[in-house]
Parts: sequence; structure tokens; C-alpha cells
Amino acid sequence: MAFLDILNIPGLLGTDLHSFKRANIYDKIDLGLAGVVGIIGVVVLILNGFSTPITCVPTSCESSNTNPNCALDWTYQSGLCKGEVQSFPDASFHYLLVIFALLLVGLLTVPIYWGSNASKELFDNFYYIWAKLKNGDEECKDVEWKRRMHFVLDQLKSGNSLTTRYALYHGVALVLDLVALVVVGLYTLNFTDLGLDPLGLATDGSCSNGAFTCNIPNRNLFKWFGVLTSLVLVGKAIVNLKCLLFSLGLPGLFGRNFLIYANQLNDNSGEGIYNIQTNPIMVLLQTLLVVLKLIFIAPIQWLVAFCKFYARKTDGPKEIIKRLSATNIRAEQKETKKVEKEAKALETEASGDDDAAVKKGDAKKEKPKEIEKPKEEEKKEEPVSTPLVARPAQNWSDLFFIIDILSYNIDPCDLILFMTKINPVPGLENKKVSVDISYLDTTTTTMVVSHTDAGVIEGLLDTELATEGGLQIVGWLEGPTGIMWSQKTQDNPKNLAFAVSLGSTYELVSAVYGRGRMLARLQNFTFQCPQDTKKQIKKYGNNVPLSAFISQSLFQKFSSEGVTA
Repeated sequence: MAFLDILNIPGLLGTDLHSFKRANIYDKIDLGLAGVVGIIGVVVLILNGFSTPITCVPTSCESSNTNPNCALDWTYQSGLCKGEVQSFPDASFHYLLVIFALLLVGLLTVPIYWGSNASKELFDNFYYIWAKLKNGDEECKDVEWKRRMHFVLDQLKSGNSLTTRYALYHGVALVLDLVALVVVGLYTLNFTDLGLDPLGLATDGSCSNGAFTCNIPNRNLFKWFGVLTSLVLVGKAIVNLKCLLFSLGLPGLFGRNFLIYANQLNDNSGEGIYNIQTNPIMVLLQTLLVVLKLIFIAPIQWLVAFCKFYARKTDGPKEIIKRLSATNIRAEQKETKKVEKEAKALETEASGDDDAAVKKGDAKKEKPKEIEKPKEEEKKEEPVSTPLVARPAQNWSDLFFIIDILSYNIDPCDLILFMTKINPVPGLENKKVSVDISYLDTTTTTMVVSHTDAGVIEGLLDTELATEGGLQIVGWLEGPTGIMWSQKTQDNPKNLAFAVSLGSTYELVSAVYGRGRMLARLQNFTFQCPQDTKKQIKKYGNNVPLSAFISQSLFQKFSSEGVTA
């Protein structure tokens, strides 16, 4: 079990309960193809043995088999000629496949992304919030729990550890796949009869100065297994390239659909909730800058920090005190100026009434000076706005990395609804019956029920379900004759049509569906059809809106239920 945990097979196979199915379909294919390479290597090793067999006969036996020497056992001579006749690919191809298989599978044991506690902890943090909100626990209504939730979400929004680790893992895997593909391809060319030998490793098959001609019976076996291995490595390289492109954070490309969805979410003031860079060129430039910084600048920064740490050149308490004292001195200077002004004002008031005209004249001369000085000081001491750091793009945040990874294993509609619970965005439960748009067709006594729009979330769900008919409203009427099932209208598939009886009271029970699953349960709506519709027909025509004949008491009841809900 410990070895399985090191390989992270439970996580890759989706049996890790506390971190969902972290591996998407491409990660599983990558692991499967690595296993296929391992199987091929083992099969070739079993069929060939540890040493590649070789058969040598005298050269004269090629032209005629009547020579008595052709019937002799030349096993000993074949052993002597093995080192001269066998090329390096002939002697090592079966070992090469086993080595590459061990490297490809052994990469999973390196705790870069799989098997890393840091990665698993971030997934567990998200799972904690997901499980609580998904199950609708009472704890979710607690204010302190919501604060802790926002702290966790803020950590996931600001961090990019998962993206970095995922890109590093698949980058190393891609390089290893390409190296293995090139080497296996060169070996395979050496086994063919095309005469292609880029490395110059082929031999002419003769031994002892042309006295013996040797043959390697397993070269054809090596050739076809080499072709098969090359095809598997090509597929594995494509899969790793796809996963590497996933890490770039290009909105709408390579599985990053939720970056597009998040960019459309706005708060109550109309400001974007998330800062998503939608320009693919800017995303690629920022990614390139991050990679160059990681390669060239980060090592220097680590070295400088290492030297400072061991040289103990950090900000000491004296420097901190000096900075604090500078601000204190400035504050003290302002206080002294205020004290001086107050003292001057007291002196002028305490002086006698002698030479009142002179004093008034002096006061007139001094007043503009005293008034002008504060103005000059106020101009000098105008508050300067604190510069703020621009919000960084969140294309590579751990939050959207987790959501996009989970979209391969979880219905994206559930993830979109989850975003309404962690953001100030109205959800589907806010949909209500629109009494102004819903109407009664008096010619066929058919009630057409329409619901209000749920806002941006309904638009996102319609986009996600565009190829599957979009969102659907499913419901029925409960009336005097029992349950009446709805029919769809041609002009709007979200409208519900019912054949009703005039003078009867009905209760609408409805819900929102997507991909055959209920996404949200809508509140019930009760209405009563009028016994006589002549007045309404004269005013509105044949299509009488629901607001024209719904009873005031039922409407108030519906409104109160909507407020409490």
C-alpha cells in the first residue's frame, strides 16, 4: 500500500476520496501509455532474453548448402563473432525499452505534482468547502464559517502553486517522452532494410575478415516493437503537451472554460469579481516572463537571500526605530506649530485697550499673514493618495485550476452553480413566474407560463448546455382533476403550456433541468383562472396576461412566500 501511495495510483485512478478525482482523462491516459511502454519492454525482454541471439555460418553456405561445413554446429563461432557483428542497437534495444519504461513510470514517484502534500492540501481545502455547500449543511449559515470559507478561497485565488507544479511535471514528462521517442526511432531505423542509419551504428554482418556471415533473427521482432513503441510515445507526448498547454491558462482553450465563465461574473456594483486576462497574446507573454524569471532571476534572488541570511544583513531594530522616529518628528513639528499659533492668539487677547487703532491695524496686518500661512501649509501638506498595486491576473490561480480539473469528472453545471454560492451572484433559485409575460390563450384555454431570467448564471448555463438544448424548465399543474403535464411551445422551449379549465385553481410545481438532471427547484406558484374572460378579452385581446386575472390575495401570498424563501 505504501508503494501504491508513493506512485499515487489511488489519486490517478480516482479512488482518493478526499481530493475528488484529481486526475483528468488525460492524466489517466498518460499513466496508461507509460504502463504500455513498460509492458512492451517486458515482453521484448522475455522474447529476446538477456542476450540477443546470433547465428553465424561460413560465407560459402550463402551460395550453396551442399558444403559439408554448413551442417556443422557453429555456436562457438557465433559467440566469438557476437561482439564484431552485433551493433549497439542490436545488443541493447530490449534494455533500452525497460529503462525508458522505468523512467516514465518512475516519474510519478517524484513529488512534483502527484504525491505532493502541498498539492493534496489545496485540493482538500477546496473539497471541505465544496462538500459543505453541496450538502447544504446548517454550518454554512454561520457567519464565522463563511469568514473561514472566504479566507480559504482567498488563498486559492492568490496562489498558483498547483499550476506551477502541474506545468513542471508535464514539462519534464514531455521532455522525457521526446528523448525516448528520438532514441527509439533511431534504433528502429537501424533494424529496417531501408539502409537508414543516422548514427552509423550498423554493421555489414560479416566476421573474421569475411569468412563468416552472421544473422540476428530477432531484428524483425525489434523493428515492429520499435514501431509500436514509437507510436505509443507519440501519443504520450501529445497528451503531455495538451496538459502543458492546460497550464498556460488561456481562457476557453485546452480545457480552461471556467476562465471565460469567471470573467463574466460581476458583483452588485457592476465590478468584475475576478481579474481574468482574456487576451491570449498577453497571457503567453506573461507566462514567458514568469518562465524567464524562474530560470534566470529567481536563482540570483535565492542566492542573495541565502547570503544575507548567513551574513545576518537584515533590517535591525535601529533602522526600524529611525524610520519610526522620522514620522514622529514630523508629527511633533506639526504640534509645535499649532501651539505657537495658540500662544500668539492668547497674547493679542491679553493686551490692554491702549492704542486700539494701532492694535487694530496690527491685527489687520497680522491676520492676512496668519490666514495665508495655514493656506500655504495646507497646500504643502495636502494628503497624497496611497498608490495601490494592480490586481494580478488570476488565470493561473489554484481556484480555477482546481475547478477546470474537476470539470473533467464533475458536471460543469454543478461547478457553475457552486460559483453562485461563493460569490455575490444570484442563482437559479431566484427564477419566478413572470405574471406579465405569462398569458392565457382564450381561444384554446391554454395557459402559457414563462419565468423570469436568472441573470448571468442562466446565460453561463445556456452556453455550457448549448449543444444539448440549453436549460429546460420541467413542471406540472396540480388542479381539481389531478396532475396536468406540460407541453413545450415552439417560440420558446423554456415556456410551459397547460390546457386549463376556466374557474379552477391550480398550483404550478416546476424545476430547472440540465443534461437530464435537476439543477434547481423553483418555488410553487398558485393562480386561479377566471370564470368569465370577456372583460379581459376586450382589454387585452385573445392572449390575456396572468397579471390581469390573478387574484390579489393569491398574488400577495405568492409574494410573501417569495420573500421568506
